[in-house]
Amino acid sequence: MKPIVVAASLLLLTLAACGGPSDEDVLTADKIRASESAPELPEIQLSENPEPPAAPPPVENELANEVGNEVDGNAVEAGVPGNVPPAFQGLWGVAASDCQPGTVTGNAILLTDDQMISTGAVASLGGVLADSPGRFDGRFVGDGGYEARESFTLGGGGNRLTRNGSTVYQRCLGARTSG
Repeated sequence: MKPIVVAASLLLLTLAACGGPSDEDVLTADKIRASESAPELPEIQLSENPEPPAAPPPVENELANEVGNEVDGNAVEAGVPGNVPPAFQGLWGVAASDCQPGTVTGNAILLTDDQMISTGAVASLGGVLADSPGRFDGRFVGDGGYEARESFTLGGGGNRLTRNGSTVYQRCLGARTSG
């Protein structure tokens, strides 16, 4: 029985500590009159047809609108002049066998300040498209009309390179190449 009396006493003390309403909380005749004289809201007219207007009819000859607006899906934006950042430069291999001193073999790529060299191909940096810490996008152009956007992302403390979001290379340490 004693615990119930103690709990009831604590409850009463807690409620008493909250105090009564302040003067701002008391509703007076003046406050009631002020609220009754508030401006009335305007009446809202509802539309009889809440549906949006119908779409315009299709164009008679849709191809006529598209003439001269062809988009070359293979075109790469020009970019701005610049270089491949030093953190991305070097010889990169997919497998350890790609890291042969003196040459680019297998699936390796060599990134210099202005070129990307792979087995049998050399592409020059035509423009920088994006450059931020850990990421580089460039427009590379090569022989035979080759033109592509190449995206490189660094990881693994700068020793892993991901090309175009799919091919992963490891930095070839100690391998010097001639291209």
